[in-house]
Amino acid sequence: MDFNTLDPVFVVTRGGRRADPENFLSHEKAKARASSLINAIQKWEKLNTRNEVKIVKTTYPHRIR
Repeated sequence: MDFNTLDPVFVVTRGGRRADPENFLSHEKAKARASSLINAIQKWEKLNTRNEVKIVKTTYPHRIR
């Protein structure tokens, strides 16, 4: 795995931590995954700021844990 990528990727996070092991190449794919995750979370609990789902654009995805 090459950690020295210059191309930005999108990472889905929940509560500031990686929620999916995949790095998405397009914002649309990351948005679809985030939407799916939000729907699953809403079945079990309310969203709050501690478990907020976000899409992070980064050139260093390995730094998001």
